[in-house]
Order: sequence, then C-alpha cells, then structure tokens
Amino acid sequence: MNRQLNAKVTYPTLGHTVLSTGQDVYRDSDVDVIVHVGEHHYEFYDVATGGEKYYAEGSLDIQDGKLVDYDGVGSLPTVIMDMLCNEWHIDVMEVYDNDGQPNKYTLFSYEVGGKVFECGRDAMDYVYSLNLDRVSHRAMMKSILKP
Repeated sequence: MNRQLNAKVTYPTLGHTVLSTGQDVYRDSDVDVIVHVGEHHYEFYDVATGGEKYYAEGSLDIQDGKLVDYDGVGSLPTVIMDMLCNEWHIDVMEVYDNDGQPNKYTLFSYEVGGKVFECGRDAMDYVYSLNLDRVSHRAMMKSILKP
C-alpha cells in the first residue's frame, strides 16, 4: 500500500474561477478543507459540502525524491507541496509556485474502533468487514467521513 498524508487546512478565501473568463463564479471565506496526499495522487475538498463546491484531484510525478510534474489543476496548491517537502522530504522546487494561500496544516489519521488508518478508504473497508447493523454502520461511516 502507498503512503498517504491527511491534513485539515482553513483557507481565508477560496474561489471557483471559470477558466474561460478568469472570473470567480463564487468566493467564500474561512473554508475548511481536507487534503489527501499520496505518493502518486492528491485530493482536495471542502468539508462543508464534501467536495460538492470545491474539489480537485490529480496525479503527482515524483522521481528520485523530486516532484517533477503534476496534473489535474493549473497550479498545485502550496499546502500540497509543503506537505510533500515537510513530511516526506520531497524536493518540490522545480514546480513550486507560492499561491499566497495558507501553508499551515494539521495532519490527522482515520481512527475506527481503536484502529488507526492512513487512508480513509482503508478505514471504510474495515467498517464494511465488521458486518454491522444499518444504524451502527452509518454512525461509524459518519465518524470516518467527518475527521
């Protein structure tokens, strides 16, 4: 299994910009975001809507300890590059672009029934394996999805 980092970040402002016009469709303040960073992939979504309003994902091309390219967004969020650099000592300077957004994050793991998981998907798979009744199953899943 690949490694994964999970973090919570609060963006002072976050907007959804239309690429054709460069104009914001909407912009919000104090947006709580969950960021997942793996060895080859990242995901970024707002907590309030579970990614319905703000969502991005893509691939990371890491070679010989360096981030050499990425895909999925026009500009990779600074917090993702900072997580790679700070936590896994990946050299990100080849693609680093300071987007002016926050780079302070709080790492977390998923915990279910005393077991700790790096990946939310692994935690959900564990809950499925327990064969719980519907009410207990939903309660455990909600606790995983709201870190």
